[in-house]
Amino acid sequence: MPRLSILALTMTLLSGIIGCSQGTDHPGTHPQVAAVHETEGKLSEQDQPDSNALENANSGTLDDATAETSTTKDNRSSEPTARATEDFPEPAQVPENAERIYAHTTGSEGWFIYSALQGGQASLLTFYSPDRGANWKSSAWKLDPDLNQKMTEHHIFVAMAETGGKNQIWVLLTSDPGAGLMTKKLYLSDNELQSFSLVSDVSDKIDGYVSGVTFADAQHGWIAASYHGSVSVPLYRTTDGGISWVLQHIDIPEGFKYGNVSPPQFDATDSKTGSLAIEFVSDTENRTFTYTTKDAGEHWAK
Repeated sequence: MPRLSILALTMTLLSGIIGCSQGTDHPGTHPQVAAVHETEGKLSEQDQPDSNALENANSGTLDDATAETSTTKDNRSSEPTARATEDFPEPAQVPENAERIYAHTTGSEGWFIYSALQGGQASLLTFYSPDRGANWKSSAWKLDPDLNQKMTEHHIFVAMAETGGKNQIWVLLTSDPGAGLMTKKLYLSDNELQSFSLVSDVSDKIDGYVSGVTFADAQHGWIAASYHGSVSVPLYRTTDGGISWVLQHIDIPEGFKYGNVSPPQFDATDSKTGSLAIEFVSDTENRTFTYTTKDAGEHWAK
């Protein structure tokens, strides 16, 4: 799948209601959206999610970790891949059966997400450090039945935008396709991955296979996808923080049949300026066209 990042990163995280870690307040930008919560009970932050983390998650016994919060810089777009700066230490308390599916570091901050499956229950373990691994905040979430599978980096898509000195982190989780259907749910965190609220179930709004998520700011975002044979270019846009999505029209060039879209990238110093790569496919060739915008993605031109 196509992969991109802006000068600000993107990440590749759900459908259903996930078991939320701590009982923090949920983002005020979506008061009408139900907060993500644990299937039974609540889950709090944990200091050291050892090999018993998933069992503890079921009983809600995770402990608090102490760490200052800070904000990321220039983090606006997303790509479906797990990345980490090589010299940034990973959390030491990760269970042996957990697999890293997302990582992003910038300066002294680091965000890590791991996937685990134990006793038939899939969970995500998240870690955030504001000080290059000296301290960590962590949480464990149980995935809801329609997302209850071992997640990989191909199932999670993450985007960040800084608003009012605070990071907004969107996580789009997708399931494996079954009977032609695929669950796709978008979540939002405003506390460095420690808890999430459900923004929107986009399963029936976004066609095709998701390739990435981008938010230029707290309200304006895009979901890019690939959809073999589609007569429309699968680029979807929101202007209300991810609650509603509409197809953004882009013409398919003459001679081509369909397009595979990569998530837009926006200039970290000028959110009105951005670029968009689309691979168009014909019977004889695949060709990538680059589109640009000067009006924050209202219009895209070759």
